[in-house]
Order: sequence, then structure tokens, then C-alpha cells
Amino acid sequence: MNAKLAAPRNGYIDVHTHLFKGDLPQEEEMDLSLRLATAAGVALQIELGNLRLGTPTFARPDPEGIAKVNNHTIKAVQRHPDRFVGFCYLNPANPVSASLEEMERCIVEGPLRGLKFEISVNATSPLMDPIFERARELGIPVLHHAWYNMEGNQEHESTAADVAHLARRHPEVTIVMAHLGGARERGVQDIADCPNVLVDTSGSYPEAGHVEYAVRRLGARRVVYGSDWPCRDYATQVGRILGADLKPEERDLVLRGNAARVLGLEGVHA
Repeated sequence: MNAKLAAPRNGYIDVHTHLFKGDLPQEEEMDLSLRLATAAGVALQIELGNLRLGTPTFARPDPEGIAKVNNHTIKAVQRHPDRFVGFCYLNPANPVSASLEEMERCIVEGPLRGLKFEISVNATSPLMDPIFERARELGIPVLHHAWYNMEGNQEHESTAADVAHLARRHPEVTIVMAHLGGARERGVQDIADCPNVLVDTSGSYPEAGHVEYAVRRLGARRVVYGSDWPCRDYATQVGRILGADLKPEERDLVLRGNAARVLGLEGVHA
């Protein structure tokens, strides 16, 4: 497994970022990402991969497409290990053996530190279970997409209720449910009785009251800052937290402490 990382002494931790340009991480894009993140006060970014590299079948990339996404992330982490923490992207619809082998390559033998799931398989599917059992053994966190779309979700796309179903099946695995802005109050209610689930604050543009509602309903230790850059801007998404009516200690947990704890960073007392 990877050696311990130290928590940044100053600055925020963003649990939801991507690098989207090209087949390999481009210095120009990474420099832009890091410059904008620094200007917004972000010191460490969880890089979730260029999911577009899994095309031509974006929703269900084959093992080759999965490896391409993760190689992209690994190269970014290797170039900027002090700024990027990488998560391994998987498609549970692929053979279980392929997913477990990719976890071994990227996490056990490689530099990545968690798992990322998008819309390949719904969270209620039993295809998720052997992967989550391995995540439990490795003691790694998982970030899982969730959304409530007014016109209906995409095929296999998970709602917050689906993520809650997954969390109850695997209570020892820490799950960061993506997109407070997409799951909204309904999603917060869905995961309220799942102590192993946090929600990241990404998704849509900021609206007053959402962060406060999540903190009051779940507790400050279960809400974590995420931007979804470059789909959304770092500064705008940090402003979602800074503008929320939170106590200073709650704001610090959301912007830094919770992510550091989930990642197992050294020097964390949150």
C-alpha cells in the first residue's frame, strides 16, 4: 500500500476534480488547474480521472478504457504528488477479475488511494459487492456519483437512495456521495441514517441554504467540499462554503478536516 501523506498545513482539500484534456495529462491543463485552485485556497485535490478517455462507450468503458483513464490519473499524481491524490475509476459491469486486478495495479502496487464510480452500474447492483468487499479489506474510501434529474436519470445512474442501499450493504466502507447540488435536500434525507456516507458539495451552481441544511441534518463531519472542476469553478464552489451560515469549526471540517480524515492523512485531528 501507499505510504502515508501529510495533510496540508494550510489550504482546503477538494475531493472532486478532473483533468479532461487529451490522452495524457497536459502540463498546460495541470498548471491551469493548480493555479486556479491555489488562488481559491485549495491545497490538495482528489483527481477522479478523465472519464472521457473511457470512450467510445462512456457509460460502460471496457477494461482497456478503464486502464486508460487510470493511467491518465497516475501520471498526474506522479507529476504533482504534493497536489494531486488519485482515485481509481472502475466499471463494475466488467468482469470482477478485471476490476480486482485494476485495484491491485492502481492502488496496492500503484499510487492511487480510493475508488470512483460514475454511471456504469446502479449502486443497488450486486456487481458492486465484491469490489466493495476488497475496498473494505484495503481500508480505502469510495466516491460515488448520485443525482436526481427532473426528467429522469440516465440508465444505471444512481440516486442518493441507491447509494444509501449500497452503504447499508457495506457499512465498513466510507462512501463520499457526490453532488449535494444534484441530490439536494432529498438526497441528504436518503443518506441520513447511513453514518458511513458523507456528501460532497459539488453539483450545480451554489444556492443558499443547501450546505447549511446538510450540516444540520447530517452533522458537520459528514459534509465535504468538492468543486467538480473543470465542470465548475474552484472559487465559486469554495464560495458555496464560505458564504454558508456555519460555525468556524464546522467550516474547517467541510473545507479540510473531513477530507483529510477520510484520506487518512497524517497530522489530522478532525
